[in-house]
Amino acid sequence: MSLKVLLAIPHVFSPKEGSLYSSQTEAKRSIKQAALKQATIGNLGRHRIRHWIHASLGKNKPIVTREQSSADGVELTIQLYTPPSASLAETLPQDADLTLIDPKLEDFTKIPLLASRRLLEQAEEYDLVGYLEDDLVIEDPEFFTKLKALHHLVPQQFAFIPHRCEHIPALGDVILSGDPDGGRPDLFWDTGETIRLQWPTGDRFFYRATNPHSGCYFLSREQAIAVRQHWERCQWTSQFQLSGPLEQAGSGLLLPVLKLMKPRPDHYRFLMVRHQDELWRRHAFEK
Repeated sequence: MSLKVLLAIPHVFSPKEGSLYSSQTEAKRSIKQAALKQATIGNLGRHRIRHWIHASLGKNKPIVTREQSSADGVELTIQLYTPPSASLAETLPQDADLTLIDPKLEDFTKIPLLASRRLLEQAEEYDLVGYLEDDLVIEDPEFFTKLKALHHLVPQQFAFIPHRCEHIPALGDVILSGDPDGGRPDLFWDTGETIRLQWPTGDRFFYRATNPHSGCYFLSREQAIAVRQHWERCQWTSQFQLSGPLEQAGSGLLLPVLKLMKPRPDHYRFLMVRHQDELWRRHAFEK
């Protein structure tokens, strides 16, 4: 039976003069439109059960594009939380597995948390749930089956977070959201814990990241329910705040409940998502 997966994506595009955020920069409109399409329609096409094959109808007969079903696909649904007054979603093609939800909030900074909360509140209905920022592409066709396998290998308290990467032309990938040299021992989650897991293609190593943010998270049903129950007891009020609303809605909701484990940087390709922007241009190369 195929995995049943729900992704929740918050999306706001509201340009502001002088802002450094892509979602508030008019010059990034076309980039954000393309990124949003890939994060929604693109991710659906990559991971659903349906796929296509070129098949010949016989000797000297035409070749057609034939619909097929893949046992490796998932039953994927995406919910896009976006206010009609500040959105690029009108450019998206319609899809039965993509639902646009008006969050009905005047304060757009609260939309990420709402999307994350609504996701967790639906956990019982799915095998996996994921929170995803609106410019991330899940390129690995086995991403969700990997997560399912990882969840069976470790206790429920460990949540696996992919690395978020961009590509530097002619040079290679760059991992965003890296850890500071020397760590941050003042943070309660910076414990230095590591996991080594046997994998058919070689052992994989994971570490409890100092910087847990990757613009996304993916949880089993049981993990998501545990996180939701924690925040229901806390009335969805946090005793700490991360650097911004996206970070708080992502890893910020998980930190009090789960241990967030990322692949060791030299194993980043094992579990990664692609960021559709060029944030790498903001930082100089180390000399």
